Amino acid sequence: MKKEIENRVYEVLMESIAAAKSHDTVNRLLDDLLSPTERLMIAKRLSIAFLLFIKYDQRTISKWLKVSSTTVSKVSLSMQVGRGGYRSIIESILRSEELKGFIQKIELALSDIILPKHVARSSWHQRHREAKMVSQKAF
Repeated sequence: MKKEIENRVYEVLMESIAAAKSHDTVNRLLDDLLSPTERLMIAKRLSIAFLLFIKYDQRTISKWLKVSSTTVSKVSLSMQVGRGGYRSIIESILRSEELKGFIQKIELALSDIILPKHVARSSWHQRHREAKMVSQKAF
């Protein structure tokens, strides 16, 4: 493929992604563009970047997301020497007020999975349990 055509193909991709303004539109676009495996792979890479950004260690990320340590290392390297795409998106997401609650829910879910029962009375676990109760809506 000629470089000019390749550039135009990428431009169409970028324009398509930028035009997807709602979650529903993005979801439908990704369904059409990617196989379920490709979607999961991309979601895991973004999750790896997010967890690295908020200072989780590579071994823990590898275990939680069921990815190789090599995959985590590649994402880490890309975050360090890449063009800043991961960092830009993650910072944008973190600024979003809606996601702050989402992050809290992820941490609470992870604490239920990773913390052994005998740690249940720790201050960390207690603090997150209280936050979980506050975030739950009464019916």
